[in-house]
Amino acid sequence: MAQLFANNIGIWHSFGYNFDDPNGNISELSTPALEHVDSMPPFVTEWQAQDIANNDFGGYYQNNMQSITMLIYENANNIYLSTNNVTNMANVHANADTLIQTCQNFLLHTAKLSGVIEYDGTDNISPYLNQALSFGRTAMYIVNQTDGITNNAPIMGSFSSLLIEPQLISNNNTLITYTSQVAGSISGNTSNLTSQQMTTINNHMKNMYEFMEYRKNSDRDFYTNLRLFIEGYNKTKKLNNLGETEKYLLMNFIGTNKTKERIS
Repeated sequence: MAQLFANNIGIWHSFGYNFDDPNGNISELSTPALEHVDSMPPFVTEWQAQDIANNDFGGYYQNNMQSITMLIYENANNIYLSTNNVTNMANVHANADTLIQTCQNFLLHTAKLSGVIEYDGTDNISPYLNQALSFGRTAMYIVNQTDGITNNAPIMGSFSSLLIEPQLISNNNTLITYTSQVAGSISGNTSNLTSQQMTTINNHMKNMYEFMEYRKNSDRDFYTNLRLFIEGYNKTKKLNNLGETEKYLLMNFIGTNKTKERIS
């Protein structure tokens, strides 16, 4: 295959090769070797080549829930600040504080889901983009065969928190109204809102943070079950397609009755 991209892309130059080969050990590939190399399909597209050459690997992903989560955070924070030291709004103040913390946790969770924060190799509780996609793809093929599942839920089950923006926008629009209502009701260290009005505001904030927390925890639970499924699948997979000697060992020496029943 002829060179696909212009020389100015410069992947080779980015390696920093500077050996002048004084003893003639670097040689041109033979004709058969070149024919083999030329027969290979393209390994990279032009944009990949450019990004690799420029070491430009950031900015591929965005957290689609960041904007609405921050708007909710700002409104909750405004209520929290407005009700500080307001004697008859302690519950509103506390619920606003919980909603603030929930937004922070939800933002971190969705940043992991969306690929903005990459897997660090130690967190096996939170779903991260690449791990959840990989496990989900495997599960999708298997549960299609075992359960007749024909949708993409085996993959998307770890990503539900990325799919609720319309619901959060609607809830935030109501929260905006309550934010103004609370701020306008305070005189000194008291509010003139009725108990019923405060209860309505409290319930709304409570419903919001419980909904966000529920979706976050549901993603985590689904991902945990998915990960455990993959681990179990891999444990059974190694007993399929056994070599002759391995099967001989299992059937005659190291295999339990359970194993022998399954591989015989």
